[in-house]
Amino acid sequence: MPSAVPSEPLRRPRINKAIVAYMVVVHGLAASAFWLPWPPYALPMALTLYVSIGLGTTVGLHRLLSHRAFRCPRWVEYALVTVAMLTGQGSPLLWAATHRIHHVHTDLPQDVHSPVRGFWYSHMGWILDDDSTDSQAWRTYCRDLAHDRYYYWLLRYRMVPQVLAVVLVGVTLGWSVVPACFFLPVVCWMQSTYCVNSVCHVKTFGFRAHDTRDLSRNVWWVSVLALGEGWHNNHHAFPGSARHGQAWWQLDPGWAFIRLLSWLGLAWDVRLPGQRAPDSQQQAPTV
Repeated sequence: MPSAVPSEPLRRPRINKAIVAYMVVVHGLAASAFWLPWPPYALPMALTLYVSIGLGTTVGLHRLLSHRAFRCPRWVEYALVTVAMLTGQGSPLLWAATHRIHHVHTDLPQDVHSPVRGFWYSHMGWILDDDSTDSQAWRTYCRDLAHDRYYYWLLRYRMVPQVLAVVLVGVTLGWSVVPACFFLPVVCWMQSTYCVNSVCHVKTFGFRAHDTRDLSRNVWWVSVLALGEGWHNNHHAFPGSARHGQAWWQLDPGWAFIRLLSWLGLAWDVRLPGQRAPDSQQQAPTV
């Protein structure tokens, strides 16, 4: 396993003030939910949205788009990805490219959210750093997705799904419940996924089941929060697998949802640890 010590001085981050402002606003709106009245439906609605955007992210953006761990009808793919986009976390092309780069350079200085730069940077600082990602990287790392018109459209209009969702909730339920019913679950999910990049790559937490070339760890409580994403050492050992929790006790709601899709005839060519993708599913570059 390579050392996580940089071979050259690390550059200073170039902070994007617009992203900082966005983060302050959405986190502030989420926090305001605790000072506003909660109608009876607020908690179940917030939990439903949390699970929905969580499955959209872990199943749609991660296991499907980034790793091609299974196949499904295009409408199912678009539905999952669109729900994931309610978090405003970047277009599918940029998301997949960033994640594939992470697997190529895991925990090295070239890693987009490398722990070499510290816990805070790998957790959230990289999102605020304009130089952490290449806006054109998708052309190299997502050649299998680059010609999709919807994903290409989302490069420019990535915030549209979130804005439409906020307007829909505000108009139908009232603007005072938007923080509790929308922004609180969205921010909670954002922080849960950030923990995968930070908590699951430091020695302080969890354990290693596989001797991978990186610092990845399995952290049970991150898996609870991130719907199975916390079995991160398992994932780095078998990145193409649709199943992250390998033992019976390793909770993996993302895998359970893929199994449900398969049972309904809406998912096929589902890969498990050690299985290669069919030629038609190979991504460029393979990670």
